[in-house]
Amino acid sequence: MKKRVVLFLAVLLLLASVCWPVARARAAIMAAAGSCFMTPIGKSINYGGTTSSAQDEDVIRVTVILKEQRNGTWQEIARISKELEDTDYVSTSDTVTVSGGHYYKVFSTHYTKTGTVESTSSGHTSSYWIDS
Repeated sequence: MKKRVVLFLAVLLLLASVCWPVARARAAIMAAAGSCFMTPIGKSINYGGTTSSAQDEDVIRVTVILKEQRNGTWQEIARISKELEDTDYVSTSDTVTVSGGHYYKVFSTHYTKTGTVESTSSGHTSSYWIDS
């Protein structure tokens, strides 16, 4: 009976040592989420974004890019980024003055890393016309 209990505990320990890192890695892959926003205020645009995770990450980052549409293509006019360590949330925002007479849109990238497991996602807002 003692041999069976010892064998059972050894198998349980082996399974835990194999399954725990896999479960943690899977949680890290599935946990990253993010959003971005822009708010036109006259000829200024307040824009920003957040990245969040279900658990603390070694690294968590949000990058937000404000673009202006000229001749049918989106051109970057401003960029902000913020990176933190050992937390589950990061956010950043800024306000810029624009020339107007164009459509504007915000694009975001969201990044998390725990151990060797990295996760990225992206998003964007609707485009907004700003009068010149």
